[in-house]
Amino acid sequence: MIKEEFSEVQRVDSIWPLSILTLTLVFNWVLYFISGYKSLDFFYGSMLSIALLCTFFTIVRLHTKINSVGIQYKFFPFHFKWQSISWNEIETAEIRTYKPIREYGGWGLRYGKQGKAYTIKGKTGLQLYLKTGRNILIGTNKSEDLIQVLRYLKK
Repeated sequence: MIKEEFSEVQRVDSIWPLSILTLTLVFNWVLYFISGYKSLDFFYGSMLSIALLCTFFTIVRLHTKINSVGIQYKFFPFHFKWQSISWNEIETAEIRTYKPIREYGGWGLRYGKQGKAYTIKGKTGLQLYLKTGRNILIGTNKSEDLIQVLRYLKK
């Protein structure tokens, strides 16, 4: 079946960010209750930080839509409105495997030598080379579906 449009929503659903936060929580409890270090300011501050990070990881989303008009993306909570790139603004677009840590310093909203990247997880993305000279990488976990849509739209 040929797809004419592409839509994807990515979220942080891996276990490692929450594992790190859980270890931090355990460390704070040990530090406060066992070691005798009784600073309530530190304890409450670290608990608040962990709660905010857990909330952030829960709400962060990368929305991507591709159709005959162009590419729309929204990296919530950094973007509240859709960001749009029309096909006229794009020099070339390709699906590529990238090295998140080496090229961009990790995942998320990143800037690197290759340009700007919007990624949640994985190592595959839609690389856009714009006519203005800017480069944007939008991460995807549905590269096969995206390839089909791009082939259809290219015709």
